[in-house]
Amino acid sequence: MNDRFDSVSDASDALDQRKTYIKELETLNINVSDLILGISFSLENPAKNHYYGRFDRVGRALTEIKNRAEIEKEMLSIISDTKLDNYNRSLFYLLFLTYNNYISDEKIKIENNKKLELVKNKLPNYIKYQFN
Repeated sequence: MNDRFDSVSDASDALDQRKTYIKELETLNINVSDLILGISFSLENPAKNHYYGRFDRVGRALTEIKNRAEIEKEMLSIISDTKLDNYNRSLFYLLFLTYNNYISDEKIKIENNKKLELVKNKLPNYIKYQFN
């Protein structure tokens, strides 16, 4: 799902066949939503072993999650949360946008773009105008 080193390739030679590890994590009864969203936040003082996910790769992986409606709702809620810092809200905006770009169903993409536009209006003006 994510490499722990910089590379030109995302090491996804088998992506078309095996996708990411989301299905395996779900099979192990791991709360994938909490895990993936947790690695997407930027933290000031993380634990030494905290793992960060890049929104471009995490967005692709999230399209394989069983309950996409739940994860979409969570991401939109995070973007709307005025108690959360604007940097993380912006990261989740980009995560949702990237996630939506990897969805193959155009009808779902259009619906998600409408939802994203609604929550974008809850961002401060100096941020939301950057996302045009």
